[in-house]
Order: sequence, then structure tokens, then C-alpha cells
Amino acid sequence: MSKKQIVAGRRLGLKLFLVLFDIVAVNLSYFLALVLRFYVNREFNIVWPTYLSVFLKFAPWYTILCVAVFWYFKLYNGMWRFAGFSDINRVINANAVSFVIQIVGTIICSRDVPVSRMPYSYYAIGASLQFALIFLSRFSYRIVTVELAKIAQNSASSVNVLVVGAGETARSFLRQIQIDRNEVMRPVCVLDTHSAEEQRLFDGLPVIAGIDSAEKAIKKYKIKGIVIADPLISAANKVKLKRLCQETKVELRNYSGQLKSDSGSLSLQQLLEHTNCPVTILSEGREQNFRDGEDALVSFTGKQDVRNVTLRDNRLLIELVTHKVAPLLTFYITNRPEVALVAEKYGVDRVWIDLETLGKEERQHNMNTVKSSHTIADIAAIKPLLTRAELLVRVNPWHEGSQAEIDAVIENGADIIMLPYWKTVQEVDKFLAAVNGRCRTTLLLETKEAVECVDEVLKRRFDEIHIGLNDLSLSYGLTFMFELLSNGTVEMLCKKFKKAGIPYGFGGIARLGDGLLPAEKIIMEHYRLGSTRVILSRTFCDQAKIQSIEEIDLVFRENMENLRDYEQSMADVTQEEFVRNKAEISGAVDVIVAQITRARSNEA
Repeated sequence: MSKKQIVAGRRLGLKLFLVLFDIVAVNLSYFLALVLRFYVNREFNIVWPTYLSVFLKFAPWYTILCVAVFWYFKLYNGMWRFAGFSDINRVINANAVSFVIQIVGTIICSRDVPVSRMPYSYYAIGASLQFALIFLSRFSYRIVTVELAKIAQNSASSVNVLVVGAGETARSFLRQIQIDRNEVMRPVCVLDTHSAEEQRLFDGLPVIAGIDSAEKAIKKYKIKGIVIADPLISAANKVKLKRLCQETKVELRNYSGQLKSDSGSLSLQQLLEHTNCPVTILSEGREQNFRDGEDALVSFTGKQDVRNVTLRDNRLLIELVTHKVAPLLTFYITNRPEVALVAEKYGVDRVWIDLETLGKEERQHNMNTVKSSHTIADIAAIKPLLTRAELLVRVNPWHEGSQAEIDAVIENGADIIMLPYWKTVQEVDKFLAAVNGRCRTTLLLETKEAVECVDEVLKRRFDEIHIGLNDLSLSYGLTFMFELLSNGTVEMLCKKFKKAGIPYGFGGIARLGDGLLPAEKIIMEHYRLGSTRVILSRTFCDQAKIQSIEEIDLVFRENMENLRDYEQSMADVTQEEFVRNKAEISGAVDVIVAQITRARSNEA
């Protein structure tokens, strides 16, 4: 028998065991509830047989319905050795539904007996016992394995270690040790170099106060290793620990720079601000030496995280990893081959051929928007020229000729097809069926009807989705398209996309420093909301106004460099700054809407 068959057999055996256990558990729970309710003074109440008959009458149906409910909530498919909060929610929901079934079912079954329902205490006790049994049956393995891991750390093969530090970094280290089954270190005590207070416990471990108590602790607890998990420890205390380890032949490790606390990773600045000894920094393959931490801070001021820290010969060796952010995926609309090549040259990710014409003039009449006149022939002209950028084609909204249009687009080489202005799940289904997996698909959400059915659409299989702010704002009758940012519509949709695991983006951006709403603020919203793609608008590079390809080349180079530089600055933005930017956008949108409204009133 193969290993795969053995594993499959074990899984089937576990499912059968859980089903049998649940059958016993759900009936035993409510039977015990009935006993506890009616067994008083060592005898059953006189009405016991009546209520027992109701229980027995409904028990077979309840058993079947419970197994079905538990199956629906996937209580037989979980990897319970990795059980977490989502699994707890499934157990709670399944038991809640079965509780309702128990109430309704016993009321129905009591119609033929002289009682209207079972006692309230019966339902309360039975539901509690059932939840406890089902919860323990799923989570007992997880609980036992965690405890066994702790016991394993106390085995003879473990090495007693003293942890230096009584803060969040030390706590993170202890948590890391607990979850790593292969780790041989066994923390037995904590050394706090910043306090003289004795008789304390830190995460269950005794606290030793003061650096001078370290030698005594080594002897008392038979320490074989010391771990520094304190980013604020002084250089003098580090030197003392190093000498002590050399004298006692105890291994010394420094973990203070490579652990993450609950608030995020330890930054280089935090480490250097408290370093008084000489420093060597390894960054991007280069090694630089400094007199102390203050001297090093002059050269290293960016957002860089500490990968590893080692104390060697009274010199702190710090290995850095530069914190970078992923750039947004950029789209640019053009059917001019020479412009497409320039866009690709400077890092545009997708060249966009726009075939959409149906209904667009009516929707955007008298609006200063892009209304293209691209053709399928443009696809065949541009696709062979691209070596890195992808070719995205927006087809027309679903209509009678959509199948033929989609077939032609795919035959001419489109990498991605976009469906615009859809309003129903059925339109999306027809579009996906027409593409039939022949290339990637993206949906352009730009109607209020699409918003209303988006939950159902997200159950379909497609590759990505984009929010079209212009038409969506028109659909809602808004004055300015970025009102969708300030009123929470975009954020609400982004949360849905993120939960569904679908890559998403929204709207477009002008070049930095331009636009009614500055592009910089919109980009910050992209990063706050988890968007990964954006359209480069006409004002990013207006090819209709620039005839010289040399000038287009210059504009693209400058604007793409500025965009990418600004994106990297997002690594330094704090959560408070993101929240403040959101509030500033709302204020700016209100001002712009008022200006547009006044201008329209004056024109009228």
C-alpha cells in the first residue's frame, strides 16, 4: 500500500470516528440535560416519562440533522492539529444551528403529549454540554500536542538557557521557542538588567534582577546558554555577559535584533540609538564600520529592518534587510505601437487596448473623458512588439456580438480581457463562459447594480477586479468620482475583494503633483486599502497633445521615476499617517464638490 493510500485511509478513519463520536455526543448531551432536570432527591419526577418520550421521538431525527449540519460547516474536513479561531467560529455556528433545530424539533414532537415544550433548563444544559463535547473532540489534539511540545522541551536533550530581557522582544523569543518543536533551548529563567526587583515571574519563569546576579543564576539553574533578547541592553552589560560566558564556557547568542515584537519589526534606528560600542553594518553586500551607534545613524536613516545581530570582540555586527514595498501594477491606454514601446521601456506593466464603445458616449456625454477608437487590428499590431508588458483588452459590455468579439480578441493575442459595465451575475457568467479559460479575465466594476450583486460574483472564478470610479460615480449620481473614496464605497468593496482573495485595484492617477485630487494622496489610499493596480490617466502622459515621440519618452521617464520613488517612500508611512491622509482626502473632496456645484450653478 502506498503512502498516499495510507494517508487517505487515516483521514477516512478520522472522519468516521468523528461522525460516530458526534452521534453519541449530541444525544448524550440532551439526555444528561433531561436527567439533571428531572432527577431530584434520588428519584425521577413524575412527569419524567412524558418528557423522555419527546426526547426519544426526536432523537433519531436530531442525530441525522446534526451530522448534516456539522458536515455543512466542514467539521469533518478540518486539519485539527492546526485548529485556530476560524475553526472555533465554525464549531460555534454549527452548534448554534443545531440548538435551533433541537428547539423546533422538540416542540413539533411534543404536539401529541400533554406538554407544550421541553423545559428551558433542558435546552440550556443540553446545548452547553454538546458544545463542550464537540469543541473538545476537535481541539483536544491541538491542546495535547502543545503540551507535549512543552514536555519535550524539558527532556534531557534540552539545553537550559537564561534569557536576558523582560520586555516584548523577550516575550516574542519565548513564544518562538514554544512553537518550534526542533528547538533544543529550554528557557529556565529571565535576567532583567534594568530592575533590581526580585521575586517576580515573567511568562512563568523566575526573574533574576541585575547583571551582577547572572553568575549566580548560571550555577543555580545549570545554564548552558545565554540569549540576549533585550534591544535596550547597554554595551557595558553586553561586555560583562560576554566575559562571563567565556569564563563559565556558556554559549552566548544575541537575538535582540532579529525578533519581531507585537508592534512590528525592530528597526535599525531603535537598535543603534542604544549602542555605544563599535558597529559594523552589512547592507546589500557592503560592509561599513562606525565608531558607535550614533555615528552609524548618520549614514543609515532609511527604513531598514535588522535581519541578524552578533556581538564579536566588543563590536556589534548588524546584518540589514532593506524594507521595500511592491510597486503598483500600472495600465496605460494606447493603440500607438511607438507609445506602447515607450511605456513598456519605462516599466508600465500593461498596455491597454480599449474596444469599448457601446453606450459610453451616452453615459459620458459632454464629459472630459477618454473615448477611444481602438480596433481589433491594434491588438495584432502591438502584441508582437511587447517583450515584458502584457496586453490588456477591454471589450464592450455584454451584448449579442460579445462571443465573436471575444474570440477575435483572443485570436489576436490578448493576455487579459476586461468586461466593463456589467450589472448582473448572469452577464459575468456569460463572459467567463465565452472566454472559457483561454486567457486571463478581469471585471471592471462601474455600476451600482454590480455593487449590489458583487458578493455573488466573487464566488465565480476570474483573475482580478478593478473599480471604475468614473462610471460608478455616475451610476450613483455623484458630483465627483473621488466621492467614492471619501464616502467609504471603495473601502467597503476592497474589503470584500481582499476577503475573497481576488487581486484588485481602483481608478486612475495623474502624474505626481497633478490632478484635482493630488496623485500622491490617491496612491497612499491604494497602499492603505491593499490595492495592487492602477490606471495611468491621460494627464500622466497626454499622447493626444504630444506628437513628438522623443517628448513622450521624456515625459514617461520622468513621471515613472517619480512614481516609483514615491511608492518606495510608502515604506516609511505610519498607520497614523495613512489615517490622516484618508481624512485629508475627505476634506479635499468636499471642497472640490462644492466648487463643481457652484460652477454648474453659474453656468445654468
